[in-house]
Amino acid sequence: MNLLVEILEETTGKDGRRILKVAKENLVELMKELKAQGFVHLSLITGVDRKDRLEVVYHLHNLDRNEYVAVKTETLDERVPSIASIYSSANWDEREQYDLMGIVFEGHPNLKRLFLPENWVGHPLRKNYDLSKVQYINMDEDGEDYATFDPGDGW
Repeated sequence: MNLLVEILEETTGKDGRRILKVAKENLVELMKELKAQGFVHLSLITGVDRKDRLEVVYHLHNLDRNEYVAVKTETLDERVPSIASIYSSANWDEREQYDLMGIVFEGHPNLKRLFLPENWVGHPLRKNYDLSKVQYINMDEDGEDYATFDPGDGW
């Protein structure tokens, strides 16, 4: 696989799949290159909280060659570029990672929470999420969800 984008690190996973690490500034260009090389299926985007940084992992599949590749990038400021314009399936995965991990996908066409109300405080899959503070999901008369807080929890 010839790539024009600078790869920071290339390793192989336990299952034999290639893992490419790229700077977030080069992510969009790499994804365009990989799609042009036949990796047309984005099966999953995952976020990993490494305490000092967030890692985003993209799982791609070349259906013609039955070949898989994982692409990793990191962010110190919780921001990475959106790839929803390249892979339409990224739309929902990016929203899920935004909602649960707090990763902001810059350029996403509709970046809002997917599972929790917009006024929910925090991102439940982050290591710094405060489980001691109670939040409740309620529904107003129009059927819209909203979060309320237990005043005894120091909100």
